Amino acid sequence: MHLTPNTVPETAPGGLHHTAQDASSGTGHAADALSREARPLPAGQPTNPEAAISVRGLRKSFGRQEILHGLDFDIPAGSICGLLGRNGAGKTTALSILSGQDRATHGEVSVLGREPFEDIETASRLCFARENQKYPESFKAGHVLKSAPWFFENWDQEFAERLVRMFRLPVETKIQKLSRGQLSSVAIVVGLAARAPLTFFDEPYLGLDATARQLFYDVMLQDYLEHPRTIVMSTHLIDEAADLLEKVLVIDDGRILMDADADSARSAAFSLSGPAAAVGQLTEGRSILHSRRIGGLSSVTLAGQPDAGLAAAAAEQRLEIGPVGLQDLVAAIGSRPTDTMGETVAGTPKESR
Repeated sequence: MHLTPNTVPETAPGGLHHTAQDASSGTGHAADALSREARPLPAGQPTNPEAAISVRGLRKSFGRQEILHGLDFDIPAGSICGLLGRNGAGKTTALSILSGQDRATHGEVSVLGREPFEDIETASRLCFARENQKYPESFKAGHVLKSAPWFFENWDQEFAERLVRMFRLPVETKIQKLSRGQLSSVAIVVGLAARAPLTFFDEPYLGLDATARQLFYDVMLQDYLEHPRTIVMSTHLIDEAADLLEKVLVIDDGRILMDADADSARSAAFSLSGPAAAVGQLTEGRSILHSRRIGGLSSVTLAGQPDAGLAAAAAEQRLEIGPVGLQDLVAAIGSRPTDTMGETVAGTPKESR
């Protein structure tokens, strides 16, 4: 593809120059530049009865503020799907609707073949695990584990007790006294031991250190392989979870920017680095998702994979072609440029949900 996005150069602190994508309509040029296999699902299609989750035209507003702007996507049954994006992109709002805890303002939502809002049958087949789950004030962590079998017919008590030991969870401590990491451990134990046909993990690792996060990823993958089900995991620590994912949905500012299987996502872009003049000459007229310049050196993220002509020209000019990690790709196609401190450039406000 040789699309030229409408870009506006922005200068961030420290001399880093970023390419800002025009996201004023639809999903923006950055998403449009991706290969067809990685683009958002076209609007206007009927829901997919074979998918574990099928969403069409999903919109959600709080008062006059619209948070989700017409989402269209499918999540296949028996897969691990990553709902990826920065904090405030709309991930938790989407999960609240998919899990039946909130109602869509507009659109069609099918979860396990049913409309999930206040639907008892759907609720009995899913688990929504998050560290800020509300429990009765008198509850201890042990009470949560004892009551869980009432709600999850596939609950595995032996597995739950093993997870408690693995995450060193103090079951005799009141929920109100637990640290954030310990609350995350409660959510992880419930989410895994429930073995619900559909499990949502909403940023499940908050407060956990790197070792505990890796333990969670390893245990989840092993148990998923032994007991297949559909898992949807919302996360902004993308590189950590990348190897787990079979399906990737990238959401930013309440819009789907990428909808792809993991292999298509990994091959959706590449980087080109070297002297700025040479990089600029070689990328003229190509689909630049993101650009960064430090002094006389430049690094750009380009949609797709390098063709033979570009590869030969890059080798001749001693430019470096490299892969783009999933986290860098998500940052590159985001609708709002950010500076090196993660703050929004050009005064664009952050989403509150």
